[in-house]
Amino acid sequence: MNIFQKNLQNRHKKMNDNAESFSIPAEIKQEAHEATLRLLPAKSKRVYKTEMVEFDKWRKKRGLGEGAITEEVLLAYFFNVEKHFAASSMWTKYSMLKSMLKVHKGIDISQYGKLTSYLKVGSRKYKTKKAKILERNQIEEFLKKAPDVEYLQVKVALILGVAGACRCNELTFLDISDVQDKGSYLYVLIPDTKTNISRSFTVMEEAFSVNSVEMCRKYISLRPKAAGRRFFLRYVDGKCTTQHVCINTISKTFSKGASFLGLPDPESFTGHGMRRSSATLLANAGGDITTVKRHGGWKSITVAENYIEESLCKMAIAEKIQVLPNVGEVVGPSSTSETPHRVNLNPGQNNK
Repeated sequence: MNIFQKNLQNRHKKMNDNAESFSIPAEIKQEAHEATLRLLPAKSKRVYKTEMVEFDKWRKKRGLGEGAITEEVLLAYFFNVEKHFAASSMWTKYSMLKSMLKVHKGIDISQYGKLTSYLKVGSRKYKTKKAKILERNQIEEFLKKAPDVEYLQVKVALILGVAGACRCNELTFLDISDVQDKGSYLYVLIPDTKTNISRSFTVMEEAFSVNSVEMCRKYISLRPKAAGRRFFLRYVDGKCTTQHVCINTISKTFSKGASFLGLPDPESFTGHGMRRSSATLLANAGGDITTVKRHGGWKSITVAENYIEESLCKMAIAEKIQVLPNVGEVVGPSSTSETPHRVNLNPGQNNK
């Protein structure tokens, strides 16, 4: 235990001693407990609780008591978890368990250096499988050739998803009032996001070489009068029903487009591909990493960079390194104001 941990432990001990010196009313304790529970994400409380239950089951199975939650115990637990889960899942489990132990047990496992080092070592061996993307020409081909009577809802989901780097749940729960028709463009607001950062974007008339605004208007005009607040409604045989589209339907947007285009392994084009395609198109068009971060609502540069498909970027880099300029082309600054500096493409030969 380092000096920081000892000081923190002593501070907590003094606070507990002070708290025991007077009686705290039950009502205050209950209010404090309710406030503490708010530290857990509201949307994921169930899965957080499930992870804690799994950890408790493992401890009981190994004959460990209620107070046996140490770094050594957690190292053994994750050593066993690693046999059944990928490195990415290990970090997810660690994050959930960290929050639950902090809230319910007052234990901060982020101070356990050996544990975090162990998880980092496992991450080095793991290669993430990224969702495939659709390139601009493929998106344009699908929007132009796929018949509206069957694919209109898929087309609109693809347009909004790629234009705004939207997550599947953001499109699923998109409210009709969040899509505003401004005449020559659509203004779309995403108020509730995973990172609690509201985003907005626009859809231009000639987005992806088709009249995307008119395509979205056509879909909106088919809404029944009794439809609820959700933007995306079930679309069958050229008509919208009052039934909301579920997240599984939205997540198949890219795979349906890939199937129509006859691309191999269409199931690998998941809903997450919309965000990756959006980030990649923006980066390939010259957007810097700050612009990409703001567009997708990413806080980390590393996370934003992982969303960008590298193939096209690598082609541009390879061209700059490997393709020689034409002989006699001016490629450097002028050595004088009158004579431009030329690069000698055959440095081994003397000029005659």
